[in-house]
Amino acid sequence: MSKRRTPLAPAEVATGGILAGLSIALGLAGTVIPVLSIFFTIGSTIPIAMITAHMRPRASLGTALITILMSLAVGGIQSAQTVAQAVAVGLVVGYLARKEAHRAFVYGAALLLGIAGGALTWLLLLVLSESRNLVLESLRTTTNGYIALIGKIPALAPQTDAVQAIINTWIEHWYYWIPPLGALGIFVLTLVAHWLTMKVLRRITITAPWDPLVDTANRERTDTPTTPDPFPISLRDVTFTYPGSDTPALRGITLDISDGFTVIAGPNGSGKSTLSLVLAGAQPTSGQVIRPGGVGLGDEAGTAVVAQRSELQFLGDTVAEDIAWGMSDDERASLDLPELLHTVGLEGLEDASPRRLSGGQLQRLSLAGALARKPRVLISDESTAMIDSRGRRELLEVLHGLPALGTSVIHITHDATEASSADTLIRLRDGHIDTSDAPDPLEDTYSQVTPVIERSIAAPQPYQGGSIDHLWVKNVGHAYDVGSPWENTVLSDVSFIVSPGQALLITGENGSGKSTLARILTGLMRPTWGECTLGGSPVSLRVGDVGLARQFARLQLQRPTVAKDILAAAKVGAAVGSSDSTRRHRGASSTLVDSDQLVAKALAEVGLPGDLASRNVDDLSGGQMRRVALAGVLASHPKVLVLDEPFAGLDVESRRLLSDVLRKRRADGLGLIIISHDTDELIDLVDNHLHLAQGVIR
Repeated sequence: MSKRRTPLAPAEVATGGILAGLSIALGLAGTVIPVLSIFFTIGSTIPIAMITAHMRPRASLGTALITILMSLAVGGIQSAQTVAQAVAVGLVVGYLARKEAHRAFVYGAALLLGIAGGALTWLLLLVLSESRNLVLESLRTTTNGYIALIGKIPALAPQTDAVQAIINTWIEHWYYWIPPLGALGIFVLTLVAHWLTMKVLRRITITAPWDPLVDTANRERTDTPTTPDPFPISLRDVTFTYPGSDTPALRGITLDISDGFTVIAGPNGSGKSTLSLVLAGAQPTSGQVIRPGGVGLGDEAGTAVVAQRSELQFLGDTVAEDIAWGMSDDERASLDLPELLHTVGLEGLEDASPRRLSGGQLQRLSLAGALARKPRVLISDESTAMIDSRGRRELLEVLHGLPALGTSVIHITHDATEASSADTLIRLRDGHIDTSDAPDPLEDTYSQVTPVIERSIAAPQPYQGGSIDHLWVKNVGHAYDVGSPWENTVLSDVSFIVSPGQALLITGENGSGKSTLARILTGLMRPTWGECTLGGSPVSLRVGDVGLARQFARLQLQRPTVAKDILAAAKVGAAVGSSDSTRRHRGASSTLVDSDQLVAKALAEVGLPGDLASRNVDDLSGGQMRRVALAGVLASHPKVLVLDEPFAGLDVESRRLLSDVLRKRRADGLGLIIISHDTDELIDLVDNHLHLAQGVIR
């Protein structure tokens, strides 16, 4: 039975569109700047080769066709010819890279492509007389210009007439030299493009990530269509193992979920998010999932998912556009946008850019987009983790009210308060349903935490040793879109000092400017006004000395596995953005044993087992991602550490462990700036507390 062909996935369309645009831009640049044409043509082949090397033939051929047509529409015939040549070479080079062809085969393919290109050039110039005359006249004009310049040199002036006569003869007999020269050019272009492509592919992977939900949606659309009817749902002996892993994330799950507000609870890494994937339509490794009809993922009256990482879920340029993304004209017309925004707490932000929203506001935007489709079941994966206390209560009220409106809710959480309000509570531990009488991992207990550090850590004392690197924030202000009608001031006249061993808590509501301040403190963003210095130098010149644990931990994980990411963050091993076998940090250790010990120690400090080192970062739970990111930052030994919402997404045990780690590091002289909307468990950790309201310290 032949394999069913599926439509292009969103990742393929997006990747192809971006790389096609890059190829077109480089091809047009080569047309506009003829002197550098060869370099731009080489660059134009690389994006096409990358697509061909790592994506389906349908994606690469579609990208190639769109690239040629768009270059024709934008730049005309000449640009299209240049880009078409680059596309042809890119397709061949990408195929050779995909097959890991031997060098001799590469040379042979380049030779054949050169001969074919030369023959095609001869045929086109022979048949298309107007194009031939245009090309030859352009060549004649260019050479005459150079000859005129040479003629201004007295010693060379007598020879210019003879040179011009020779060139005119060559141009008249173009069919003798243009095809061979074109063949040679394509031969060299292919070899150079192949060499560069292999260099690029060693550094960058563009393979579409495995996504079980996308696979499910594609399968439902290509198989016999079924009406969405995802509820009630039953699981029978379900096991789920991630690709490349030997350990099941779920084992022997049997349960029934019906209408109402259902909570799936458990500590970080217990399998909650994996279970939510299965409930949303992912195919289990084994076992049976029973529904009345289709999953209808993203469809009206189907299944909607609000994932843990809201920063990856917005697509539109404005809030209104993002909510209505993918809806038909009739669906848009029936959407009561103001009421929906009021429901989720985003009133008046219809025209706001999602890129300017805080983490909590992004989470509410994700919920609004899900509710716009009026789903039969809403799966909320830690949707309240990034929201302040008041916003959390308001959002939970929305979720609790949805069953009465016909939308059942499955809420994933580690919070005991949220779990206590469930109509049905399902507890997970280590990938299976916990039916034991053991203490609830959500309760206020520390008994299960590995004693990596002593619990009886004394209150931090003022730091006494080493050089004094004060972090000084002086009259800092910041605005986005300065000078435009959309100028938005988010920080005004912020001032404070943090010395080694001191800790400062900065609180504020969502949208108060906390995340912007975090980027300024670490030197990742220059303030519009004022200055931020470390030891007297601008922090923008000491990037890395002020570490940052981001609110969205996944954005901080830059390497494919836990071990590689920690080593890269600690400036040991291959630098981020390089291949494992190429560029390394200065002073980087090349000893495998030392690297393994560093990773094990870093993981142990944040309470994670050493066997997590080989895991893919995308297979981690949200809480595990946050701790891995922190482990990498701590391993780099910064002077000051900025933590943006450090407890968001962490269970009680992980919060306590993190508090102890930070106390110990303070005693060693690490300055701390904790930015949060939540003061629980933080007041006792810090020396001072500032509140940020509408960009101003109160």
